[in-house]
Amino acid sequence: MWCKIALLFVFSAFYLLANPLPEESREFPQLLAVMSFALAAIALVLDFTRGEAPQGEILDVDDTELKVQDAGRRRLRRKRYCQSWVIVLVSTGVGYLVGFLFTSLCLLLGFALVLGRKEKRVFNAIVAVATTGVVYLAFVVVMKVPLVGGLAW
Repeated sequence: MWCKIALLFVFSAFYLLANPLPEESREFPQLLAVMSFALAAIALVLDFTRGEAPQGEILDVDDTELKVQDAGRRRLRRKRYCQSWVIVLVSTGVGYLVGFLFTSLCLLLGFALVLGRKEKRVFNAIVAVATTGVVYLAFVVVMKVPLVGGLAW
């Protein structure tokens, strides 16, 4: 929940940061910010309106076994949460330096390799690279939007 609230502030800031840009350049970032804000707001509202799911009775499992399994599951979820934030922050830094196209590649590859199933790593990496290629073709070739151009360029 706190992550979604933070994202609402981040997307609001992105929208406001695009205001000084020329009109043609600010439309796309503001559109992304509005859409992202709306999705985060919907997810936050769903968190508040969704009640707790009733827990079914687990047969043939004693309390000790259930507590150990819950502790392991919590550690795994916390580890994945931290890994996800590292991927987002690193890909944002890469994008800041060399442009959005590399952010997309780092983000997709990071999630595919770190959080994807180990037996599907090659497939996930191919999908990440292919998706980045489609993004490149759609924006750079078709719409003439420069995706390669961070501070280093």
